[in-house]
Amino acid sequence: MLTSLNNSRIKEVVKLRQSVTRRQTQNFVIEGYQECKLALSSNITCKEIYFCPRLFKKGNENDMLLEAEAKGAKLCEVSESVFNKIAYGDRREGLIAVAKQPKLSLADLKLKAHPLLVAVEHVEKPGNLGAIIRSADAAGAQAVIAADAACDIYNPNVLRSSVGAVFSLPVIKALSQELIPWLKARRIKIVSTSVEAKLSYTAVDFRGACAIILGSEEKGLTRLWKKEADFQVAIPMAGKADSLNVSAAAAILLFEAVRQRGVK
Repeated sequence: MLTSLNNSRIKEVVKLRQSVTRRQTQNFVIEGYQECKLALSSNITCKEIYFCPRLFKKGNENDMLLEAEAKGAKLCEVSESVFNKIAYGDRREGLIAVAKQPKLSLADLKLKAHPLLVAVEHVEKPGNLGAIIRSADAAGAQAVIAADAACDIYNPNVLRSSVGAVFSLPVIKALSQELIPWLKARRIKIVSTSVEAKLSYTAVDFRGACAIILGSEEKGLTRLWKKEADFQVAIPMAGKADSLNVSAAAAILLFEAVRQRGVK
């Protein structure tokens, strides 16, 4: 059992909270039973798992540890004080994994018939990106694409707010200049959101191959996406606020697509 707060391995885990370290090492941290379980079932390569049995809550954590070890992860028991040092925020479930970042590109996407995709341009807040991923997973979307991403997909707040959904569907970084021709070449309808749009989101047919495009929290979509969109849509607002949080807007459009497609 590791008990020293100054252990070099523990210091390396703490450093993975920083985006620069994640970028240099191509590793990231997964925290919590559900997230670790989803990562293992999604063939994410977990290199190490640090665990503290005193903090276990589910009752079947040992089975998951055996599964992780069988897949090549190194297991390391730590004291509660050490776990508290490497844990992010106030969540304590006794499980933290160090995993290798998967490398996905648009070329890796194997599209089904009539795919539903979500792309968000210049998203800045990790919590919003995670919430969009969670909604996209719940709605049966095939992928989330971070276009010209301003935040790290493997930021702990993305993972936490997605509740592990980041492991259950592809999340890909791409440049807008490559994503737009990729969508058009596959005849995927581009539906962009804009507060200035005159067309309501309910007036668009989401039943075919479709990509819902959302903009950044502060500035919305750039002119490029507005120009290239097949449809620009707005969510009617009855109050004094002229827009919604980007993750809320994503959920509304996604579940309009679900309603139209008759997904149960």
